[in-house]
Amino acid sequence: MGEDGKLYIVREEILSDSIKKTIKVKELLESGKAKTINEAVKQVGISRSAFYKYRDYVFPFSKFSKGKIITFSMVLEHMPGVLSSILDVVAKERGNVVTINQSIPSMGVASVTISIDTQYMEISIEDFIEELSKQPGVRKIEVLGE
Repeated sequence: MGEDGKLYIVREEILSDSIKKTIKVKELLESGKAKTINEAVKQVGISRSAFYKYRDYVFPFSKFSKGKIITFSMVLEHMPGVLSSILDVVAKERGNVVTINQSIPSMGVASVTISIDTQYMEISIEDFIEELSKQPGVRKIEVLGE
C-alpha cells in the first residue's frame, strides 16, 4: 500500500504493461499454469525484478470482494420483470441480498441500489457484473463500494 495506506480501484486499461504483466504472473502461479516465479515471468515477458517490485501492491478486485458486502448502483428500464431477472442472477450465483432501494421510475427508468453479500459466490465480481449487464432492461451498473 501507499504511504497513506489508501487503496484505489482503477480500470485495467490505464495500468502500465509492467503492472498488467505482474498480475498475469500472479494468475499463472495461482492457477498452477506456472510452477515457479521464474517460469511465470518468462511466459509473460517481464523481468523478475519488475515482478518483485509490484507483486505486493496489485490485486484483482475479486480478491478484495470475496466474502464482502458489495453495493451496486443500477439504472433499470421500467418494465415488468427487470428487477426480478437481476434477483434471479443474484440467487443463481449464490449471492445474498442485504438491501434493495429503488427510486420511483422517471422517464422510463428507475435507479436501484442493491447490497449483496458475496460470501458464497463462486463467480468473480467482474463476471457477475457482466452477467447482470446482459439482463434485458439493464442500462447501467456501477460498484459503489464495499
